[in-house]
Amino acid sequence: ERGRPGEAEAAAHRRQLRRGNFQAKQHLEHLTEKLKLLGLEGGRGEAEQLCSWHRSPVTPKGSGKVSGSGHEGPGTPGGPAAAPEEGPAHGDKERIHSDLEKLRQQREEILELKMSGERQCQEFLARTEAQRQSVVSEFRRLRHFLKEQELALLVRLGELDRARMRRQQEEEAEMSGKVSLLDVLICTMEKELEQPPRRFLQVGSSPGPAWESSRVLGARRTTDTAELERSLQDISRQIRVLGESLGRFQAFVPLAPDTAHARLAVSRDRRGARWMEAAPEPPPSPRRFQSWSCVLARGGFTGGRRRWDVAVAGDGPWALGVARDSLPRAGVLELLRPEMGVWALGRCGGRYRAFSEPPAAVPGAGSTGSTGSARRVRVELDYGAGRVVFYLAGGETPAFVFSGAAFGGQRVFPFFWV
Repeated sequence: ERGRPGEAEAAAHRRQLRRGNFQAKQHLEHLTEKLKLLGLEGGRGEAEQLCSWHRSPVTPKGSGKVSGSGHEGPGTPGGPAAAPEEGPAHGDKERIHSDLEKLRQQREEILELKMSGERQCQEFLARTEAQRQSVVSEFRRLRHFLKEQELALLVRLGELDRARMRRQQEEEAEMSGKVSLLDVLICTMEKELEQPPRRFLQVGSSPGPAWESSRVLGARRTTDTAELERSLQDISRQIRVLGESLGRFQAFVPLAPDTAHARLAVSRDRRGARWMEAAPEPPPSPRRFQSWSCVLARGGFTGGRRRWDVAVAGDGPWALGVARDSLPRAGVLELLRPEMGVWALGRCGGRYRAFSEPPAAVPGAGSTGSTGSARRVRVELDYGAGRVVFYLAGGETPAFVFSGAAFGGQRVFPFFWV
């Protein structure tokens, strides 16, 4: 057992420990003995000054114990220090375990959400595939139906041609026979005229039966021709019905950007246009409107019956209808007249009006549509009859009708001015 050092040695140890001037690896094994010495030999005041640090448990390197000393400390002098408390560590462990369970639950929810999204995606793709197959099947049936109708109509037209030619040949043959008979009768009568008067009165004949036969032949020809005409009109009605059905399929009217005014921005899908205060300069085009913010649709029509719906938004003036291809691309607002090749209806000053000559107010329309709401207008074109009809907001009664429109055989286009 080591001897007790003197007062000077103890004071030197205390100074070194206060300054922290010791090497952990070299002196950690003697720290417990030095603390004991300081506790035994130090004064009351020094012990109180050191209590703030020597009471803390210290674990020497290479030791599995925690030692402490000082008769002011919580432990027994010279005995082992108290073990760390288990309460806080146990609470931390429980909290970590709870957080871990929450994270696992969130992971399971995310995985379930992912699987649900994948299932929904697969179901949607299956539905689109079914619709794709349905489209292919329906259009295949439609093509087959149209092909059958085409062949049937062509066959009927061929039958009408053959029937008319056959009837014409029969009539020609019958008429040739009648003409030959009449020639014989005429020749006979001319010879009778050369006979003496008594002989003429005795042998005279009447041409009545021949003339009566001619009248019957003309009536029969009229009956046969009327029957063939009815068959031809029936075929014409079927063709018109097919054209109207095709027109319903062609409800989408794409706009032609090369006709749009420079300040009109045509949407990428070609279904709409709107006014732009600042827009990039478009490429030059001879079909582009220069003075007024107008645009035409693509394609145009040279016959048949067509109809399309237009939705107009905003409170500014606008007009829509049909226009001839020869419509001037430069000029003043007077171009919105039938004489200039435009048949249009629009909204100016908060009221609807037809751009006729003179302009006519649309009866019963008033200021249909609330401020800023979209207004729907239906346009129906009957090229052959020269009629342009407008309907407002899905109404069944025409809002205005242009009759006797002079299209002049030109192609006409859906027309828009905003």
